[in-house]
Amino acid sequence: MFKHTMKVATTPARSPHFGNTRRSSRSQQYAKAVVPDIIDDDIETTHTYPETTVDRASFVSPKSKRRVTEFQYRVYDACRQVPLGHYSTYKAISDHLGSGPRAVGNALGKNPFCPLPIPCHRILTTDCYIGGFSGDTKSKIFFKKAKLEKEGLAFDESGFLNESMQQSRFFSEFK
Repeated sequence: MFKHTMKVATTPARSPHFGNTRRSSRSQQYAKAVVPDIIDDDIETTHTYPETTVDRASFVSPKSKRRVTEFQYRVYDACRQVPLGHYSTYKAISDHLGSGPRAVGNALGKNPFCPLPIPCHRILTTDCYIGGFSGDTKSKIFFKKAKLEKEGLAFDESGFLNESMQQSRFFSEFK
């Protein structure tokens, strides 16, 4: 028998997950979220990122007080490729890495290198919702939205990326 491997990239607007039920649920989550008094829209602070194997093996995250795993570095290496003014999805990164979107979301939730050089705020859900695997009803979504708007992306009143940007600003060309 023949064995074939096919890599398929699905743009968010054409995703099988993009539908009215999910959108309605996300809209309700966004409407219930609490807007914080102060919005963190910092997209310029840059942290030192370990590049070598030795530096990576010895780095301890100030967030978790644990070493960053090899998988987390793979997620961060993919995320740092998303250019300013663009976005990607948890699924696009997980497809690139051969993992699952939730694992990518968990790694990004522990990102000690944000906002730069690992701009995890540039990663959206497959249906282009601002939230992710954490922070859907907390102030984090407003921080993420403010950062992305500062980079030139626009969202509707329910927290979804404007449809006019979903194709043109989507990044999936991971190396």
